[in-house]
Amino acid sequence: MRDPLREVVLPRLEGVKASAGKFMARCPAHEDSTASLSLDVGKDQPVVLHCHANCEPDDILAKLGLSWADLSTPRDELSEPEWTPAGPAVAVYDYTDEVGNLLYQVLRTLDKQFRQRVPDSLSKTGWTWRLGDVRRVLYRLPKVIEAVRAGHEVYVCEGEKDVRTLVGRGVAATCNSGGAGKWRPEFAEPLRDAAVVVVADCDEPGRAHARQVAQSLTGVAATVCILEPAAGKDVTDHLSAGRGLEDLVLTWSDHEEARPDLAPDLWEFIRQPDEEFRWVVPDLLERGDRLMLTGFEGLGKSMLVRQLAVMIAAGLHPFRPGNIPPSKVLLIDCENSVRQSRRKFRKLASASVMAQSRVPEGGLRIIHRSEGIDLTREEDAAWLLERVVAHQPDVLFIGPFYRLHCADLNEELPARKAVAALDAARVKVDCALVVEAHAGHGEAGRRRSVRPVGSSLQLRWPEFGYGLVPANDEWPCREVVVKGWRGPRDERDWPKRLTWGEPWPWVTA
Repeated sequence: MRDPLREVVLPRLEGVKASAGKFMARCPAHEDSTASLSLDVGKDQPVVLHCHANCEPDDILAKLGLSWADLSTPRDELSEPEWTPAGPAVAVYDYTDEVGNLLYQVLRTLDKQFRQRVPDSLSKTGWTWRLGDVRRVLYRLPKVIEAVRAGHEVYVCEGEKDVRTLVGRGVAATCNSGGAGKWRPEFAEPLRDAAVVVVADCDEPGRAHARQVAQSLTGVAATVCILEPAAGKDVTDHLSAGRGLEDLVLTWSDHEEARPDLAPDLWEFIRQPDEEFRWVVPDLLERGDRLMLTGFEGLGKSMLVRQLAVMIAAGLHPFRPGNIPPSKVLLIDCENSVRQSRRKFRKLASASVMAQSRVPEGGLRIIHRSEGIDLTREEDAAWLLERVVAHQPDVLFIGPFYRLHCADLNEELPARKAVAALDAARVKVDCALVVEAHAGHGEAGRRRSVRPVGSSLQLRWPEFGYGLVPANDEWPCREVVVKGWRGPRDERDWPKRLTWGEPWPWVTA
């Protein structure tokens, strides 16, 4: 049901604060610097107003430009729920033509589902629950036309609830039925030559909808701008939080440069305390890190990746004595067969047992995609995201990179799509990401570069890049130099050298 306190009264007050389930605000009926007006929902009346300076409720409402009738249930709200195919409706919104003839209605259920219906004299119920080819119009179209003729500003919102809130604030407002993405080009014409304010909801669909509306009105309306709430998701949240219409944040305008004020000022920014590191491995790997490991073929790079996965899952620091909190690890091997991998992991699992820190059940999950993944395809990108969301790892190991898409490795666009899919998965579960990659073949011997082969995007994308380089000319190589090939964006304590050992294949030299 409608909430006149939050939707009508609070948006008109200043200094609103929640207090013990009620609200306090500055009383408009007297000079009030202490927020002495108490507000609550009443049993016998829609809003209870009590000023501790003894102002009369009628005087308070008069100062707000309201009457008790304004707070009673309006035409849009139902005193008794009405049936819809989605459940009982608690609100009905009329969409009429220019002279007020009803074209269709939108009904809102308590769980915020919306159903639309058209008057139908041939139906037993008098309604048809589909719009068909009925003419679509703006909500409150006669009032919109009246406001445009009077030269008043018109606000365009995403939904009827926000329109009701703004109308309660004393401004002209409208929306289209169906919510975000349902704006039609013909809706622009009634707003011709008007000053239009598009209020975006603070989410991606809301902002995209606002841009669509603004684009449709550009060149039709006299002026168009897009504003966003400074508090909450929508304008109702914004006003209920005690903000005014003047506090809405300008993000785009067709007649002057937008001046968004969402980012912190330098001094505000540096005053905030530094965030604690969110280590997965102290001093080595933090949540959100993107690390790429490279190396010459046959040098033990894949074994190092497997060892890191096992030790992190077991709660063992990979390069120095001592335990760390065990982490959930997901390893997606896009190169080796199940048979090859099983042989390698048996030795590493035994090493964790010998270290008296056995990998817990479910601590390390392994997926084999020896055919590779093509993250430029929506299906494979969706598969990766689904697997990561299902497993919720603290660290995701995946690679090698050349098996993550099927295009030319030197092309920028496929690499960009691949890292976008990896980033989407990393950000979704807030995990660290370790990607195995192969080094190039440009030079021979120890002087050969360990930078990843392929697009230069790989040099720019990760925060950290390390490669394994032979420490000498012996073969098989038993000692490697850990060489950074990408300037790190933060300090990490990676070892300088690794040597082949027991029971772990790689130990700090």
